[in-house]
Amino acid sequence: MRTIAADRGWVSCGRRRPTAAVRLYCFPYAGGGLAAYQPWAARLPEEIEVWTVCLPGREHRLDEAARTDLHGLVDELRSALAPQLAGPPAPVAFFGHSLGALLAYELARALREHGDREPAALVLSGRAAAHHPPRRRMHTLGDDDFIAAVQGLGGAPSAALEHPELRELCLPTLRADITAAETYRYRPGPPLDCAIASWAGDADAGVPPDAVADWAQHTTGPTRHRLFPGDHFFPWSTPNILTPLLKDIHPPQ
Repeated sequence: MRTIAADRGWVSCGRRRPTAAVRLYCFPYAGGGLAAYQPWAARLPEEIEVWTVCLPGREHRLDEAARTDLHGLVDELRSALAPQLAGPPAPVAFFGHSLGALLAYELARALREHGDREPAALVLSGRAAAHHPPRRRMHTLGDDDFIAAVQGLGGAPSAALEHPELRELCLPTLRADITAAETYRYRPGPPLDCAIASWAGDADAGVPPDAVADWAQHTTGPTRHRLFPGDHFFPWSTPNILTPLLKDIHPPQ
């Protein structure tokens, strides 16, 4: 497996905050990148230092092929991020939405397996718990049907597909991301010990809230489940979403 160092661009921090109480790593949904979390980073208080994960195939990594194997991608992430995660004295928290929820969870497992520093809290959003198989099978569709299925979800990926130039650019990466999410298979193992908060949208047709709440089965630590108004991309349409985020990323005392 090819190992890529963190300075190759796996994570980006728009503003360093050396005295932050929590370092928050944000993992993207399929087709997403740094732009999804930039507004959050600007609005979060000084006590939070935000790092956003940038996967191959987008933004400054556009010249790299997007990955279709989630477990392999997690291996790369761990090799790249473990040295950085070992550094800050403040607790580390992960937020991941949809594909990002799987990446955050599996990275936490991989860090523990290798004896690296683990996150103190996970916020897992818009994805059924890992042991639930995916309900959608979008990645095998032809381009027209695939585009229609993505547009049915709404959000930023759908908006990008409305423009022919952007569509040609982002379609391969979006399909690779969705392939990684839909071909993921849960590997049973011991539960984590960190706090887990699960977030669901009450109008997300493809992700039942009860299945999202089942993330509680994957930790022995504190758990919390939140139901928000909105479709699959509710974190970007819910007013004041940062208020519950701040509560959920702070490890319980």
